[in-house]
Amino acid sequence: MHTFQPYPINMLEWNPIKKLSDEGVAIVAESGDRVNATSSHNGGVGHIWGKNVLYAFLRNTRYTKEILDEGEFFSACFFDMTDVNNARLMKILDQLSGRNEDKLKACRVEIAHAMNVPYIDSANFIILCRKIAAVPMTENTILDQKILNLQYTERHMDDFHTMYIGEILDIRAR
Repeated sequence: MHTFQPYPINMLEWNPIKKLSDEGVAIVAESGDRVNATSSHNGGVGHIWGKNVLYAFLRNTRYTKEILDEGEFFSACFFDMTDVNNARLMKILDQLSGRNEDKLKACRVEIAHAMNVPYIDSANFIILCRKIAAVPMTENTILDQKILNLQYTERHMDDFHTMYIGEILDIRAR
């Protein structure tokens, strides 16, 4: 197990938008005895309803989404992507479904918990969240036709995203 220290949000020294777009994030969710993670390059951090929040977007067909719909907490895990093992992990999280196999076990990933929130222990930066909203995106809610044409082609026409808003409970780094 790694030791994480609290990390004040106002001391964030890296650009979360650049980190998400360039390297991605692992979203980890748990419900009962099921835990799963998926990689994503979509999301952000912000402020709404008097709370610091994290926005995570998951496609409707993802097993992690199914688990997140049932659960209350999730984490966003960031990694040192210069480590080839982390790059491999993110690729596997994106390509394999936890519905069909235990991809976390296949990657030799340990799940730890803090504040009842599951996270990947080998991450070097984690954001612990409590789900406060789930907003389905549909063909009618995406106003830019170019986005629809690019992101929701025939292959993904029935696989829109759901936007999850998570209240940030804590941010930790190691």
